[in-house]
Amino acid sequence: MSIAGHVSRAMSSRYSHVRMEAKRHALDEISARQRAADDKREAEVERKAQTAVASLLATVQ
Repeated sequence: MSIAGHVSRAMSSRYSHVRMEAKRHALDEISARQRAADDKREAEVERKAQTAVASLLATVQ
């Protein structure tokens, strides 16, 4: 409803013409959040891998 700019469900059901600019903005926001989550997840995996390697090296020495 906030994307469409309507304040009530009745208005949304009757006038559901969402502007292309609003759609693009919403999708860009979703994409940016997903990218940030992916980057965070990737960094965490890398950190865990480095910790595991360091632990193995310490055990071997």
